[in-house]
Amino acid sequence: MNTIIKLVYKDFIRFTKDRPAFLLTFVVPVVLIIIFANIFGDGKPAGKVPVILVNESKSIVAKYLESKIDSSKSLRPVKEWKDNSTGTVKKIDEEKAKELVKEGNYSAAIVMPNDFFTDTSSSLKFKYYYDPKSDVETAIIQGEFQKTIMTQMPRLMPLLFQKQIESSMGNLKASGFKKDISRTIGSYFNVSIDSVMDRFTKVDSASLFKQSKDTSKSENFMGKVIKFENKQLVGAEVTNPGLTRTVGGWAIMFLLFSITGAASSLFEEKSEGSLKRILCMPVNRSQILWSKYIYSLLLGVIQLSVLFFISWAIYKVDIFSNFFNLVIMIVCSSAAAVAFGMFITSIATTNAQASGYSTLLILVMSALGGSWFPITLFPEWMQHISKFTLTYWSVEGFVQVLWRQAPFSGIIPEVAVLVCIAILVNLYSLKRFKQGKVFK
Repeated sequence: MNTIIKLVYKDFIRFTKDRPAFLLTFVVPVVLIIIFANIFGDGKPAGKVPVILVNESKSIVAKYLESKIDSSKSLRPVKEWKDNSTGTVKKIDEEKAKELVKEGNYSAAIVMPNDFFTDTSSSLKFKYYYDPKSDVETAIIQGEFQKTIMTQMPRLMPLLFQKQIESSMGNLKASGFKKDISRTIGSYFNVSIDSVMDRFTKVDSASLFKQSKDTSKSENFMGKVIKFENKQLVGAEVTNPGLTRTVGGWAIMFLLFSITGAASSLFEEKSEGSLKRILCMPVNRSQILWSKYIYSLLLGVIQLSVLFFISWAIYKVDIFSNFFNLVIMIVCSSAAAVAFGMFITSIATTNAQASGYSTLLILVMSALGGSWFPITLFPEWMQHISKFTLTYWSVEGFVQVLWRQAPFSGIIPEVAVLVCIAILVNLYSLKRFKQGKVFK
């Protein structure tokens, strides 16, 4: 038994010295658990989804609902925008809200227009402009907005009810009807008739803003007392919206795995002895690295092209309407992915280490960068971190090209960041290669 215990101890010693095994056993799952816990730790997204909120109404009811949306736990209302040409901050109006949604800055805009609720209104009028670039994000915005309205309906219902009566009966008949209702309620429930009439005819702003328990018993009145004008501003003509929005994220994740494997093949050539034979020829290290880089880049371009072509052939994803910009994003994403693969090869000393490092970083970048789900579900601090991943910029670029049909000017930020990543990371990797970190 003592011998068995010593052999078990020996295996644990070997395991602790095996970095790739340690990473895959503990570090990778722990990091992913932390990411998912910060998103869905309490059963709902931890981050606040940004949504444009425009209130052009002078009504106290509009002000009241605006205050409730402001205090939402799932929505972050945006009411201002910065004019880069002048550097001034301006209030968002309805037209600017539509423009920001179309450009992809926000997924939706909620507008309470001038005629949201007036003295002659019998319902609340909303305008809802949206870009369903993410089903999850769209569902959160719509669900939280509807919840906010419905939970406040008990307070708003008496006023809306009497407006509906006036609209249906006319002012004269409505006045008599409300008096009859008030007398009936007053006699049976021993309350003041005047107080009942006040509930039907006045908006008590003081009581309106007091805290009360939420309730949602007024859903049946939704259609008559609340009018929604919904308008999808982007993607209405897309044949397969679900796959069009997500294909870029999954494509870049698989690209990273394949490119990292191609770049780290230097270790296999080293163990096989073929690298030494190549170095015995009139070939220098820079030429070997350039050949690996060009091979990996071409492989990446071919892989992404095949994935998008299959998406078009089988699932009708439109890749040809904006084909030129799609090619640009494919090349830039491939260049950044190759740079990542070369970086992994430059910091690892064995093929097993390269595999462990790449698995950890690719899974983390895919989770943080938007390959799996929209980054707006993250806490704000994680949303900032996500912008340091190349997957974020690739995913955003592919969404702009495929979903939004953006011109080249619309993908300049994504292209610029990916090119910078490719240049800077490659320069660092080249420096380590020249120091003989891999060629020893």
